[in-house]
Amino acid sequence: MAKFCAFGELLCDVTPYGISDRGFPIYEFNPGGAPANVAVALRNLGIEASFMGQVGNDHFGQFLRDTLVSKQVDVDALMMSNDYPTSLAIVSNKADGDRSFSFYRKHNADVMVELHDSFKKKIKEADVFHVGSVSMSDEPSRSTTFSLMKYAKKKDKIITFDPNLRVLLWDDLNDAKRQIEKGLQLADIVKLSEEELYFLTDIKDAHEACSMLMGIYDIQILLITFGAEGCASYHQDTYQRIPSFKVDAIDTTGAGDGFFGGFLSPWMKNGMKMKLSSRELARYCQYANACGAIATTQKGAIGSLANEESVQAFLEVHHG
Repeated sequence: MAKFCAFGELLCDVTPYGISDRGFPIYEFNPGGAPANVAVALRNLGIEASFMGQVGNDHFGQFLRDTLVSKQVDVDALMMSNDYPTSLAIVSNKADGDRSFSFYRKHNADVMVELHDSFKKKIKEADVFHVGSVSMSDEPSRSTTFSLMKYAKKKDKIITFDPNLRVLLWDDLNDAKRQIEKGLQLADIVKLSEEELYFLTDIKDAHEACSMLMGIYDIQILLITFGAEGCASYHQDTYQRIPSFKVDAIDTTGAGDGFFGGFLSPWMKNGMKMKLSSRELARYCQYANACGAIATTQKGAIGSLANEESVQAFLEVHHG
């Protein structure tokens, strides 16, 4: 059975949860961090997954580790730091379920993560290695991320990359672009949001922008998400749009991670082929759209990710 391994940030999403009887805002601590979300998404869908990174050896770090263990994600290479605290992301929700973030993570555990032998061991055991760009925003986690990507490349692992741009985490957006471009040079399968595609190419037309990126980088499969409008794939010079499903979105946190896990799961179960027919690709994308849609119908990221039963049930109701 194919194995998946993710590296990066694991943190608490501090999410609004109403108003107290004294009129003060109440917050709920939801486990989050995009690479960890993708690992859980895949584990929920029946793929063996491990997560590597660093959290503080504090209340939040223990809570996050326990959450991944309860989701049956391998945490052998999750470091617990006595020197640095766990990061927090404060989430603000808008009326349409969309959200914005502010972060407490300067010199926190996930930023201060350094290369560790156990990381290489997990990459060696896996078939697919996954990263995002949040761990590229500061040193030393930036150097650690690129060292691991290069190591995975050397070991002939498939590298999946979701830039997951968080503007607030970068002092300089030109630097963000440069680091993401370095990531694109090493990646095989890439997922971008429509905004990220425009950020990287300055081209408003998605088809044209994809074709530009595929001309520069050696990406095999490029996936673009358009929120409620579904997604597009670009593969072997073919661009196709796949519409999504109508749902009442409550919280879009983790939807992109649910989507990427939803794409990678059937792809990994079906032999991890780098040459796919348009029909196969459309089928994986439709499954991914369903996983992304399900994730928006509940609060938080990890707790709202789909499992195989919920996706099948969803597709039966929304088929067509």
